[in-house]
Amino acid sequence: MLDNGIPTVVWLSPILPFINDTEENIRGILKYCVEAKVHGIICFGMGVTMRDGNREYFYKKLDEYFPGMKDRYIKTYGYSYELTSDNNKKLMKIVREVCASNDILFEVDQCFEYIHKFEDKKGYEQLVLPRL
Repeated sequence: MLDNGIPTVVWLSPILPFINDTEENIRGILKYCVEAKVHGIICFGMGVTMRDGNREYFYKKLDEYFPGMKDRYIKTYGYSYELTSDNNKKLMKIVREVCASNDILFEVDQCFEYIHKFEDKKGYEQLVLPRL
């Protein structure tokens, strides 16, 4: 992306406990981020938040795509708002290390500061389609 003049910050979320919260998955995502030369990665933690209304839809889809997983979520998290992966500490350490070793911003404030100050120096050109 950077090679094409597109500044990129990845928001790493949601990471679903018991589904995609594996080291292999996170390392794979980070590998793609490094290859794409992203400037920053925003990650508030490994997990997902559940607002009222969203939870019901999420649980319905869990039943549809991951039979039995809804019960595991309810048993583990009840009706908590924040569902943090048991692997959070280990996976966040990996994210920090990969960011540090590849000069990728990781601090949330730095990522947002970067996003807000980016300016398109070229401006925009309106495309006009020919009449048929």
